[in-house]
Amino acid sequence: DAKWSSYGAYLHKMMEAIQVQWERILIDSRTEPPSGSSVTVRFTLDLKGKVTEIIQVESTSTEQGKQSCVSAITLTAPYGDWTDDMIAVLGNSQDLTFVFYYE
Repeated sequence: DAKWSSYGAYLHKMMEAIQVQWERILIDSRTEPPSGSSVTVRFTLDLKGKVTEIIQVESTSTEQGKQSCVSAITLTAPYGDWTDDMIAVLGNSQDLTFVFYYE
């Protein structure tokens, strides 16, 4: 559906930025969270691409592993203004959930 194409491209770019930042944080910290652990981060993103709230963080990882995921999301924001089509469909904000897996 064409109305979701700009949203899909936006999310793809956002996820790439978060992935790169997450890997950078892990390399810089020189620690490796436990293999098989995961972190789920639920947050609100506004129409300007700003993270306005970290709603919930669930983790089976270490505190370092948990903070690395939250930081990867917050440090790469803002992600850019939403298109008019995105605003028409999503409104002024959207709750997103990202899951990070440590292998």
